Amino acid sequence: MFKEKIHILGICGTFMGGIALLARELGFEVTGSDQNIYPPMSKHLADQGIEIIEGFKKEDLPAANEFIIGNALSRGNEAVEHILNNKLEFSSGPSWLAKNVLKKRKVIAVSGTHGKTTTTAMIASILNAQSIDAGYLIAGKPKGFTTSSHLGSSDIFVIEADEYDTAFFDKRAKFIHYLPETLVINNLEFDHGDIYADISDIQKQFHHLIRTMSSKSTIVCPISDKEIKEVLDMGLWSELLQYGKKDSLSNYYKKIKSDYSSTLFSIEGEEVILEWDMFGEHNIQNAMSSILSTKNLGISPTLSIEALKNFSGVSRRQEVLFNKKGILFIDDFAHHPSAIETTLRGLREKKKSMRIIALIELRSNTMQSGMHDKHLKESVKNADLIYWKGNNKDQIKSLISSQPSKAQQITSVNETAMHINKIIKKGDVIISMSNGNFEGLTDKILKDLRKL
Repeated sequence: MFKEKIHILGICGTFMGGIALLARELGFEVTGSDQNIYPPMSKHLADQGIEIIEGFKKEDLPAANEFIIGNALSRGNEAVEHILNNKLEFSSGPSWLAKNVLKKRKVIAVSGTHGKTTTTAMIASILNAQSIDAGYLIAGKPKGFTTSSHLGSSDIFVIEADEYDTAFFDKRAKFIHYLPETLVINNLEFDHGDIYADISDIQKQFHHLIRTMSSKSTIVCPISDKEIKEVLDMGLWSELLQYGKKDSLSNYYKKIKSDYSSTLFSIEGEEVILEWDMFGEHNIQNAMSSILSTKNLGISPTLSIEALKNFSGVSRRQEVLFNKKGILFIDDFAHHPSAIETTLRGLREKKKSMRIIALIELRSNTMQSGMHDKHLKESVKNADLIYWKGNNKDQIKSLISSQPSKAQQITSVNETAMHINKIIKKGDVIISMSNGNFEGLTDKILKDLRKL
């Protein structure tokens, strides 16, 4: 018998879908609505018996004890107006989560512009390897886990902590609701240009988060990030665990192989070596954040390293889709020039002699605004061929003109898929980079590759 019924508006987003799964575990009857219903989340929810209604028409809204409204919905939405006009019970996803799940848990919150999903999954994997049934909410599907969120039976909960706003009625960052005992800040750059004016706006949100943390809590971050340092300079009341590359630090890492697939970690004098299938310095930084976060819980670096050796990543985070006949096809959730640059640099270090073909979709509001164009042009220097897709024709034209010999526009995903199929050869790496579904381009190329 269900406790009561909740209906989630915007249920197919990774965060709201994760909340739906947690609510179901807690014994709530759960349904949801969304405008765009697509896999993998739609299938993920359907597999758990959660009904999804397409669209937000008021006549389609079921009766519910509470409506949880995602931040993609705003005033003027028919369902939102109906809820407000009829004084129905509603809340945001983060506030519902804080009240129903996080209130009595030891929260490890993973924040920053890049690496949140991967680092959260790494921490959950380390805990799982120690037979700790931790709860988690990850904005992606970790390989080796059956769901993207899990209630857990231990007092630990690991959550990906996003700085995007909470809801149309609560413009604070989502993470302000989480009250973490351990806060990871992986890095800090300007993003979300649709709601933040500049980097200082984002830094204020991180400062507000730090102000909510007790003096017994811990912040884990790299020592070299200037923007993080500026946040900490605004006020710090928690223990600080920092790391970097200098061997004079208490916590540092040093590459053994140029692509960081083999790396030495020194954690307060304890040296351990990580050899794994992941690559790139950014993933080593994610690993260091994970090791320090779990050491804080009494798990030794050696045990964390053993777990990370078997870490197979997260879907759409440098995910290998095809690796046969000398051709490698990777899918990556790229949403920022820095993410593109570090991934392509890591790929070049790992695959020195291979031709790198980058397919890039500019999809987020910030990427399409043009404010990152200079950085975008520099971010693809390690690619041999670049295919740009975006809605701003002038922007795409400018990006192509900076490297006309190796860049072109994607005007049709069908034509591009056929073109890639014609030019692909042994010794090529294709990498698809988008925070959306690339209008099916990735699937079309994969289908063609499987015919080879």
